[in-house]
Parts: sequence; C-alpha cells; structure tokens
Amino acid sequence: MKTMNKILILLGITTIVFMTVCFCFIWHNRLIPDSLIYSYFSAIGAEGFIMGWIKTVKTKGENKDENNN
Repeated sequence: MKTMNKILILLGITTIVFMTVCFCFIWHNRLIPDSLIYSYFSAIGAEGFIMGWIKTVKTKGENKDENNN
C-alpha cells in the first residue's frame, strides 16, 4: 500500500474519532468546541489539498514522460 493511501486511511480514522469525541463533548457538557473544530478541519483540508496537488503534479509528469518516449 502506498504512502498516500495510508495517510488517507489515517485521516479518515482520525476524523471519525474526532467527530465522536466532539459529539461526546456536545452530549455531556453541552459545549461545542468551535475553535478546535475549525482548526482540525482546516488542517485536514490543507493536508488533503497538498496531497491532491502532489498527486496531480506526479501524474502530469508521468504522462509527459510517456508522451516523449
């Protein structure tokens, strides 16, 4: 399994755990940790954007090399 796939699986698992913990906060404390939610999803979004950008650049580079040969 490639590294990007491992990272995506890890991001999915941590997102599920994070959402579960946030729901527990909301259920028990009647408290919504807004700044924590914003920072978590902005970090996850940035990670996903950067991984997508890297994948696009790699794919374009591979296609360019195949077309030149």
